[in-house]
Amino acid sequence: MSTGQFRIRGYIEGFYGTPWTHAQRLDMLRFASSHGANTWFYAPKDDPYHRRLWREPYPPESLSRLRELKNAADGCGVTVFWCVAPGLSMRYSSEGDRAALFGKLRSLYEAGFRCFGLLLDDIPEDLFYPEDQARYGETIAAHIDLCRDCFARLKALDSSLRLAVCPMQYHGKGTEDYISRLGRALPEEILLFFTGADICSKELTCREAQVFYDATGHKPLYWDNYPVNDAEMFKEMHVGPLIGREPDLYRYAEGIIFNCMEYYESGKFALKTAFDYLSDPVGYDPEASFAGALEELLPEEPLREAFVYFADHLRTSCLKDVNSRLMDRAFGRASVLMETGDLPGALALIADYTARVRRSADLLKRQKAPLFAELTQWLEKYYLMAEILDAALRTLQTGQGREALAAMLRRYNDSATVLTAFTFRAYVEQVLGMG
Repeated sequence: MSTGQFRIRGYIEGFYGTPWTHAQRLDMLRFASSHGANTWFYAPKDDPYHRRLWREPYPPESLSRLRELKNAADGCGVTVFWCVAPGLSMRYSSEGDRAALFGKLRSLYEAGFRCFGLLLDDIPEDLFYPEDQARYGETIAAHIDLCRDCFARLKALDSSLRLAVCPMQYHGKGTEDYISRLGRALPEEILLFFTGADICSKELTCREAQVFYDATGHKPLYWDNYPVNDAEMFKEMHVGPLIGREPDLYRYAEGIIFNCMEYYESGKFALKTAFDYLSDPVGYDPEASFAGALEELLPEEPLREAFVYFADHLRTSCLKDVNSRLMDRAFGRASVLMETGDLPGALALIADYTARVRRSADLLKRQKAPLFAELTQWLEKYYLMAEILDAALRTLQTGQGREALAAMLRRYNDSATVLTAFTFRAYVEQVLGMG
């Protein structure tokens, strides 16, 4: 039974890569709200008018689409924060740049938005312009002045407006000089983002949230970098369930906003589990939630069963989840049987797992839906894995084909796409070494 939930439960389109389409954003609003999400942050890094061209107004057609998104969000009961990221080029001491920033915010206010985000993440640490250096001396002073000024102008426009800030230093202990000074200088009403101990944190804990509050005067609004897979993670595919977030965290945090993947359809598996956690953190069961996501997103049972064997190899992420569990279980049992002299029993286990993967790979390869188009590079490696498993089994049964098997394994290892855990390579190398 649920005993509590996070006040702010949502997601952020904040990844590097091709932004979602208008239709995808509308669909995600329906999907997220149906699972209890109540907040969406619009902050795609590669929307030029959000970051690079932050001074320039949206073209009329783009502003019209944003207005439609805001209206759709209202209909779904989702609060939208429109975000701007001026830090790459802003002159903090320039009244012209301040006016341009507020003019941009005002244009979105006139389009119906009432919540805003000022993002200062992923920018140079030092002040670039001589006039900023002369006026502020250090970056933190400039950021405090900018945030306070932005908040004051918004409140003068409409006292009901809300502001969230992503600081330049957004991860760590929460007690560092920059984040503690920024937090103490900003009104408590301003939401303050934090990603936890790391940019992509394995765990989020009550203790770190309390430390953050003690240092900054703000409960953290977690920007959770899961399931996003941009930057160094671009060869991973994050579909596994959310883990590592403490059940009582809702008592110590404003909420959690999950950063999404560019891969829109694939991201729904992990997001569904994340929204389940936000709605009932104490009762949350990662595996049960993931099973529910599979049933919802893949309602056809044969396809869902095939996907289970594929998804078993897609748990590599910052969460440090256990990858390739089904494979590890099958080969682990087979190894014990081999060690005890039961080769037929071991071969039967290996043959059963190999056949299941073969059927899975064959079925998934024939799929044409957008989800499977997104997963192409991972499915291609999975299909090669199935071929290697077939070849390894034949080698075990006949003692033949080791040279061809070794060549296939080299081709598999040459692919940077992240798939199986070490279990797979260990098994194939064991087969190669049995000659």
